[in-house]
Amino acid sequence: MNSISRQPSPRPAPVLGQTLVMLAFALILGGAVAIPFFYETQTLWYKAGMAKTLLRTGQMAGLLALVLLLTQILLALRPRFGERLFGPAVLVRWHKRNGLLIAGAAVMHVLLVVVPEGINNWPIGVKHWPEMIGGSLLLLLLVTVLLSHYRVALGLSYPGWRRWHRPLGYLALSLAPVHVYFVSETFQHPLPFAALLLVLAALLPAIIKKYTAL
Repeated sequence: MNSISRQPSPRPAPVLGQTLVMLAFALILGGAVAIPFFYETQTLWYKAGMAKTLLRTGQMAGLLALVLLLTQILLALRPRFGERLFGPAVLVRWHKRNGLLIAGAAVMHVLLVVVPEGINNWPIGVKHWPEMIGGSLLLLLLVTVLLSHYRVALGLSYPGWRRWHRPLGYLALSLAPVHVYFVSETFQHPLPFAALLLVLAALLPAIIKKYTAL
């Protein structure tokens, strides 16, 4: 009886820290999807009615995919504060599910932005290179997600899959800022550009530090 009473009580969950992190994440998501309303692209000026709604919604989906992609890299880095607040298992689970969300948001972005224009007006060619980068990014994201979720069925070993998964993820991170900056005028405004640059500047040293230490 005495030995039982001397056992340490379970450590209380850091509910406040978890709540603050999730609230900050919700605010970031809300700010991102609000960007098309405050920094309209020139293409929106020439749209009206449902066409304008679809295009703006597609832009919101693209920005959602961008934020989730940046979050995915952060989850892959396993920051210490994240492991302390949520635990490694939760971060891994979120990483897997977030990959599906990224792919879904990216597909919705393409469908809502490109498809309403008609197949004859698809942005294909050298002069549409920012859109072509976006298409390559979508393909890259889909391949990454499919390889991750069907690794066993495809007969890929975990080390073999991981050898490809990490470079594909960082290639996506490299392509995304180029696409969003040059595909429209939104991120050429000081505030959105500064926010994107700040996030990338924070992630890059963490990426270098983590993988040079391996």
